Amino acid sequence: MPNDLFRGRVINHIQTAVRESTNASKVEHPLLQGRIREIALGHLFRPLLPFGLEIGTGKVIDHGGNQSREIDLIIYSSSILPSLMYSEREGMFPAESCFYAIEVKSRTSASEIRDAIAKANSLRRIQYLPGAYDSESRPKNHRITPIIPAFFAFDSDLLKTGKSELERYQELDPNFRNKPSLVAICVVGRGYWYYRARDKTWMSYPPTPDHDEVVNFLSGVINTIPDAMVSRGHPRLGNYLMLPRNNKME
Repeated sequence: MPNDLFRGRVINHIQTAVRESTNASKVEHPLLQGRIREIALGHLFRPLLPFGLEIGTGKVIDHGGNQSREIDLIIYSSSILPSLMYSEREGMFPAESCFYAIEVKSRTSASEIRDAIAKANSLRRIQYLPGAYDSESRPKNHRITPIIPAFFAFDSDLLKTGKSELERYQELDPNFRNKPSLVAICVVGRGYWYYRARDKTWMSYPPTPDHDEVVNFLSGVINTIPDAMVSRGHPRLGNYLMLPRNNKME
């Protein structure tokens, strides 16, 4: 059974975020998307993240120089590897320290979904350093949980009597069944869907007056991070700094 105190506090945060998003959407301004991110950050994600986890916006990078596209909201831990920060929250984030890459929108549309798919696909070229080594500093093979790409929106341009967000996503992602680009989708008032890889099934949660679609989405995020953190182990920052070794003798 859920704890009523925790659940009530989260529902209050969600309701506040929805109200502020509705008000912000009435203002036609190029900085609206930044405001929507701030609302999601302040009222939805930050209150639930345990100590040591932080949120930023920017690009995911790896030790080989690969970069993702710009990500709205990255959940990361600077205790694993430090980030290159250009402001309080904007920066470049080492892949090994990142757990979620979430696109946050005021309203879904086909173009927004396509853009989120492209950003998620840019994460697939990212490489991860090993986080375990033997006594001679040789890397060990171990499973690393990759960054989880997700999509969150406060509203939808779809009619409530028409197709669902998942049905639209299926039309836009050719890898919908086997290896979808986005593995979690939540739209306020429409539903929450996530991909269960072990049996290649999409799980769905309908909306409720208490916004359980958002409660379940947030719960899924915070429940999956601890195991992902363990899988990263202790990657070595030096691999981001050192030139490749030259074994040739002069």
